[in-house]
Amino acid sequence: MASLGIFPEEVMIEILSELPPESLLRFKCVNKSWHALINDPKFGTKHYSNSRRRKHVFLWCPPIDTEINNFSFLKLPLSLNSSVSFFDTDFPLNEDFRSVEILGHSHGLICLTRRRCDIYLWNPLTREFRKLPPSIILLTDPPDSDRCSSFTRAVGFGYDSKSMDFKVVRVVSFVKLKPEIYYSSRVEIYDLSKDRWREIKSPFLGNRFWTPSFKMCHEGTCYWWGLSEECTGTLETFDMSDEVFGQIPIPEDFDVMADRYKCLGVFNGSIVLFPYPYKGYDRMLFNVWEMEKDEYGGVSWSKILTIGSIFGIEKGWLIVNSDELFMEVNEGRLIFYNDTKSGRLKLPTSCFATLFEKSLISVKGGNNVTYEF
Repeated sequence: MASLGIFPEEVMIEILSELPPESLLRFKCVNKSWHALINDPKFGTKHYSNSRRRKHVFLWCPPIDTEINNFSFLKLPLSLNSSVSFFDTDFPLNEDFRSVEILGHSHGLICLTRRRCDIYLWNPLTREFRKLPPSIILLTDPPDSDRCSSFTRAVGFGYDSKSMDFKVVRVVSFVKLKPEIYYSSRVEIYDLSKDRWREIKSPFLGNRFWTPSFKMCHEGTCYWWGLSEECTGTLETFDMSDEVFGQIPIPEDFDVMADRYKCLGVFNGSIVLFPYPYKGYDRMLFNVWEMEKDEYGGVSWSKILTIGSIFGIEKGWLIVNSDELFMEVNEGRLIFYNDTKSGRLKLPTSCFATLFEKSLISVKGGNNVTYEF
């Protein structure tokens, strides 16, 4: 690699790895050496490790009356009662925004789908966007009464620390329409470094996933809201490294019908679940439950926070840090709440929000490129 400047190369790498990613994207135009360095996956890994100290909230507000999606990074800690400044980006799915669903995020990359068929990876900072290869198990022929049809039951996206690779897992269900018969689901996994799907065998192939109310991957495990064989609510899990499914019971006094909507988050390094009543229900309380694991892998839940009635709240969204969370109020506005203060962010419409760490990691697949974090 050619010289990066008047300082030794190692010193320049240390300096550049501490800079905001927006600056590095501009510095790619300085010369070929800087361009090559900033595009190097090893540098991207080092930069991400440094940038994790700078937390953000990523907001995506799908358009209602326009064809332009609104995106924003809110730097933490937030200032209350302030307007949100959105940035423009080329979003290839603007024409189909009503069918777009965000499935998860990891290390600055976002996984989304269109009509639960095509799957995409997107880095909103670098604006890289690509469609993954077609599924190898979804049926492509139009369904009729004599043949099975297939549909995506669940999708998870996350980082596998053992293979040092990003993975997408998809569960596909099969049904015959007349008479209605459900068959065992099948599972496929996409590896970014290899840029291809492969099918795996799993004993966890029942028709047990509901449409997920959240999608999250934490420390190599993906989580969905599910339904057990006894028709009780559960957390369905998938270990990205061992590639096995599991099931976690929810708190015993969890009201499955009243607490219709549920959010999953991370609180001081632990998984937390906070359900909230659907609109029109007379109980507007938010109980936050923390999941604890013992040395044998057993799971228990403890209630760590109860938020009393707050007028107008319709949804809980995500925990920002140890004592603050986002909640959606009527008309799609967003409230930022903790025990001592609350404020409203002025948004154009209802939004998707998630904690986010900016990165330079590429969504390009293949070439056996891996990332060691």
